[in-house]
Amino acid sequence: MSAIPPRARPSQEFWAVDAPAGVAGRGVLEFSVPMGSSSARALRLKSPLETLYRDFDWAARTGSDAIRYPLRYAEPHDRELAALLASCLAYGRVDLFGPQVDWVLGRMGASPHRFVLAFDAAVHGEIFAGFRYRFNRPRDLVAFCVAARRILEAHGSLGAFFAAGFSPEDATIAPALERFVAGFREGDIRRLFPRQALSYGYQHLFPRPSTGGPCKRLLLFLRWMVRREPPDFGLWTDIPPSALVMPVDTHIEHMARAIGLTRRRSRNWRMAEEITARLRLLDPHDPVKYDFALCHKRMSGDCPGRRDAVTCAPCGLRPVCAHWRGARIPR
Repeated sequence: MSAIPPRARPSQEFWAVDAPAGVAGRGVLEFSVPMGSSSARALRLKSPLETLYRDFDWAARTGSDAIRYPLRYAEPHDRELAALLASCLAYGRVDLFGPQVDWVLGRMGASPHRFVLAFDAAVHGEIFAGFRYRFNRPRDLVAFCVAARRILEAHGSLGAFFAAGFSPEDATIAPALERFVAGFREGDIRRLFPRQALSYGYQHLFPRPSTGGPCKRLLLFLRWMVRREPPDFGLWTDIPPSALVMPVDTHIEHMARAIGLTRRRSRNWRMAEEITARLRLLDPHDPVKYDFALCHKRMSGDCPGRRDAVTCAPCGLRPVCAHWRGARIPR
């Protein structure tokens, strides 16, 4: 690893690392880190994060996570559709969006895949009547089914559609995700909306990475589909986990800032890329593997977001936590 001074800005240093497996045609990947950081500082995170990842009881937390909805389905085609629907609606607290996901999946019956393949807006358009969750209304769910049916008929599965837009030369899944989103936002679905303009709610389900937002829910969906280890499903084997980008919600944002993965104040795509780049130093083949444990450490209340001698006592992240900087920690 070496610094590249000519390109450094006053507040940043640039670092080059070997490209992970599956990223063809690129000898190194470059990313910026705050001035004063070093690879040694970043690698201080490896032992505590590996311990957190290895020891975390993910099975005990899946009931409090949106992943519980696709877990209901054993058939891969059903699982990926349920996963996409659940992740798209997973904004707000689980206890708020969870009943809405349950309601929609209940309307779809035993097999979301068969339901979507048979879906006809003219015949089944009223099946979601009465649905209301924050930005979304029944018409958004109808459009979801119409777009998903078109994609399934053309490609056979959501995974095949995503893989068709992915190139091994892409450093991350960003270009493929942009194409995936376009598949759900373009085409004949505009006719389903007044004045043939996509509703705000439907656009909220499928944000474009190019607009700069964090796209947390779609990155979460991709983590479920691509990663090969539990709690994720590993259904999309054509996509390398090394290309994933960290899903950043409020929990990951605060945890990442506390342990020095980012100094950014805006939760956006650049923050997600920066956090991923730091984690790629620790595991270039699977940088987002820490997501579930870090997120649920804060969700569960195990991380109070401040120095708390009682709550923080068993936490293995204290040696690298900003809240405990300067404190003498018993070993």
